[in-house]
Amino acid sequence: MDIWLFLLILSAILIGWLLGRWQPFNKNNVQHPDLFTEKYARGLNYLLDDDSDNAIKIFTDLVEVNQETIGIHIALGNLFRSKGEVDRAIKIHQNLLARPNLTRKERHLAIAELANDYLKAGLLDRAEKLYREMIELNADRQLAYRRLLDLYITEKSWEEAAECARILYKTGEPEANLIYSQCLCEIAGDAVERGNNRLARSSLDKAIEVDAGCVRAALILIRLHLKTDNTASAKSIFQRLIQHSPEYMPLYIKPARQIYNDDRAYREFLQNQHQQHPSTALAIALLEHYVRIGDIEQARQFLSDTLNKSPSFEAFEFALRFLKSDPDQLGETWENLSVFLKALREKKTEYVCSRCGYESNAIQWLCPSCRNWASIKPIKI
Repeated sequence: MDIWLFLLILSAILIGWLLGRWQPFNKNNVQHPDLFTEKYARGLNYLLDDDSDNAIKIFTDLVEVNQETIGIHIALGNLFRSKGEVDRAIKIHQNLLARPNLTRKERHLAIAELANDYLKAGLLDRAEKLYREMIELNADRQLAYRRLLDLYITEKSWEEAAECARILYKTGEPEANLIYSQCLCEIAGDAVERGNNRLARSSLDKAIEVDAGCVRAALILIRLHLKTDNTASAKSIFQRLIQHSPEYMPLYIKPARQIYNDDRAYREFLQNQHQQHPSTALAIALLEHYVRIGDIEQARQFLSDTLNKSPSFEAFEFALRFLKSDPDQLGETWENLSVFLKALREKKTEYVCSRCGYESNAIQWLCPSCRNWASIKPIKI
């Protein structure tokens, strides 16, 4: 049974209990008690037959909007939304807001639910307006800022998202520092691309201030320093990054090539890191470096060790490219195999979310599955 159907059954029971307790069938009520009982029984039968459309229609007709049934209408609207019938949910919640006899608390609740309807329907501008109204009315501001934060992240409105995250961070919201720092990284990354180094630097400094372990901020800061020829500062940050967050090593290889621009220093870096944190990415980087500096014999030896100890698609693909220089060893079959291995490599999972297990072949700082920031990390091979 779907969760929304379970909730609907509970609502039906609640409706029957409340209406029975209120005794609505007095001389001013046009419905006869027997008629109400019949309709209510039919509604329950529809539920048992999984005919939720007719069940909801009957329960909606049975409950007139008054001071005592507002909560039930809110519940029915939410059930429509959970089922995907957002238009019906919107109509119910709009109807509630149009009534002049709502208490302050009831009006705030109706506004919140209508905003959720708009959000589910993709009417982001209307949802944003109502969440802003909730903040102005001091109606569950924390919830409103959380919803606005998700909305702005969806729209990639990073300035607005960062402001919401900052407010939640100041109020002690769990993990708000992580989200705030990632929003600042988005702003910094865009600023670097536009050449606005001042904005990028201030955003990155703030990101690291609120989340000292923000790998992404450190990587962008390294890129910024390298772009401005400040290699010493880039190297200092880089060394701290390696020490505190070695699990992101595949992301460090590219900046390392720029930081250690001396062939010997770069080779020692790769060798030391591969010895401490062996991985396919480091092995391939080291193999490519041997070939680039012309140390072919060392490349052959290391390739043989790699294929024996930790074979991988990447290692075999490199072997095919490396051995291709010897026409006596390779032919058309090896070339086809190289293409095949490259295709497999593109489909290979290289990153996984530590929170929900979402798999990806590229780094994503915001997990599209569980929507946690910085939870996707390279797989150790």
